[in-house]
Amino acid sequence: MDEFKIESRTGIRDGIRILRLSGPFTLQGLFEFQSLVRGLNDPVLIIDLTEVPYMDSAALGALMSVHTTSQRHQRQYALVGASERLRTLFQVAGVDGILVTYSTLEEAQDKLSSKAATN
Repeated sequence: MDEFKIESRTGIRDGIRILRLSGPFTLQGLFEFQSLVRGLNDPVLIIDLTEVPYMDSAALGALMSVHTTSQRHQRQYALVGASERLRTLFQVAGVDGILVTYSTLEEAQDKLSSKAATN
């Protein structure tokens, strides 16, 4: 079974943090993810799910926590690269209209950077 990994890097502009997740996002990787996210204070957080084949309900809860925390602290976030399987999970859970998603990392950086510039 693949191992869950998180790679953190800066985006194309100042203030953008990208977390690239790979492997199954399940309860086993949840605490590492939450700890890392809590330590961030970048105005924009992009979570790249391109290499995540599946996630469980605990991981979905962690993404919902990113959503609510971002709103509370007036920061922006986005999920990018969600596979059809992940998009189906979002839809079945009823959060597909709540979570901020983009198809590609480039699109998310462009949209969120321009929104930040107008705020």
